[in-house]
Amino acid sequence: MVVPPSADGNRLSTSIEQEAPVMREGSLVPRSRGNQSWQEKAACSTAVEAARDLDLFFPERGDEQRIRLAKVICSSCAVRETCLEAALESGDSSGIRGGLTETELVAARADFEQRCDPARVSAALDGRDVHLSTSERQELIRRAVQIRTPALLLARALKVSEAHAEKLVRQGRRSSSTMDLRNPVAARAECGVVPA
Repeated sequence: MVVPPSADGNRLSTSIEQEAPVMREGSLVPRSRGNQSWQEKAACSTAVEAARDLDLFFPERGDEQRIRLAKVICSSCAVRETCLEAALESGDSSGIRGGLTETELVAARADFEQRCDPARVSAALDGRDVHLSTSERQELIRRAVQIRTPALLLARALKVSEAHAEKLVRQGRRSSSTMDLRNPVAARAECGVVPA
């Protein structure tokens, strides 16, 4: 749900109770933080092999046969990307999640924290409770400074105190004015947009 801007141009909703649909493959709607309803659609929840071998998705290191079988099940899963996203958001690196082994999950985590999805940033600005990567949080602050979002609403979106949000806004204002002076093109760069 998109919340229309208020009279002062603020897009953050005052409601923190909004619930979003589950993110589906190919969907542009980010999954709300804590929403695990996608698990009902997971291939591992109905796979006969997983019912027979409860540790199939938690193989011992080097157990290539179990790893291959678990990855085959994941490859046919309708919610594989959502599963992977949930594991990366929570920092869960136990077992095979979203088709990746524990070692692969650790490697994917660094890339995940660099993700900057404009739809996720917009959803947070609209008051939705979505997980944001480090880069997305930085972009949210940049946009909030740009549209003069009140610190209280930014605090709710970032799950920080109002005092901390005020500090982030001050830092954001200083860095944006410094960026404007040094490099006007970079200052206008947005999440997911590469300056020309």
